Amino acid sequence: MKMGVEGLDALILDLDELTQMPDTVLSDMLHAGGEVVAEAHRNKIQSIGLVDTGQLRDSITVASKIKSKKNSKSIEIYPKGTRNNGVRNDEVAFVYEFGAPSRDITAWQWMRNANEQIKDVACEAAEEVYDDYLRSKNLL
Repeated sequence: MKMGVEGLDALILDLDELTQMPDTVLSDMLHAGGEVVAEAHRNKIQSIGLVDTGQLRDSITVASKIKSKKNSKSIEIYPKGTRNNGVRNDEVAFVYEFGAPSRDITAWQWMRNANEQIKDVACEAAEEVYDDYLRSKNLL
């Protein structure tokens, strides 16, 4: 009995192509998802009325630099900069997220809620970048 396999060499080349995915593809994936999350943060701040000057809403930023830890990579999405009154936007965001009972400020959990609502859409944005990469290699 003789057994033959056709296309095995092409499959091996295709798998090798996947292992050689450029760092730019991962960066683009993280940034695509990050932009979706940042927009959700801005929209949540607006929709629950945490906008007086717009400084917090407009400060939500997707970092350009990718962070690496052991076997993972991530991107930061955060309020950047300092308000006109000298208070950092990340401090204001923290207070609105977790509250300040001594100052009678409610914990809005705006970031957590936005993240939960948008997680699937953010993943889809990253997946689309990956799919584009696969299509460029005729793997999808």
